[in-house]
Amino acid sequence: MVKIITISIFLSLGFAFNSYAHDSDREEQLEQELQLIKERLSEIETTLGNTGEDQVTVNSSNGWKSVKNWRKLTTGMSYDEVRNILGEPHRIDGGGIAWWYYENGAKATFVRNRLSSWEEPRQ
Repeated sequence: MVKIITISIFLSLGFAFNSYAHDSDREEQLEQELQLIKERLSEIETTLGNTGEDQVTVNSSNGWKSVKNWRKLTTGMSYDEVRNILGEPHRIDGGGIAWWYYENGAKATFVRNRLSSWEEPRQ
């Protein structure tokens, strides 16, 4: 009976160590895959940043008139980034949460000095 228990313990330990070795290998493989994904993402971001026409900002006082310019906005943009694309708003309300209103009915909402959402102009 003692031999059976001893053998069972050794077999259990063997399986446990073997499983740990597989987990370690799997973890290393996942880390390598994650690194490759990060590198590919970086390449894609670089490529998108250099596409030309769609990335050019319009430094115009009436950029807000073009829906195309509104579609260049992304959440998290600063006041200056939005101003470079759309120009000066017609009216600004708020403080911690700020709303920029444009003459064509469009609106940009900022939370903590970053663009949170917007409504494109009505056509």
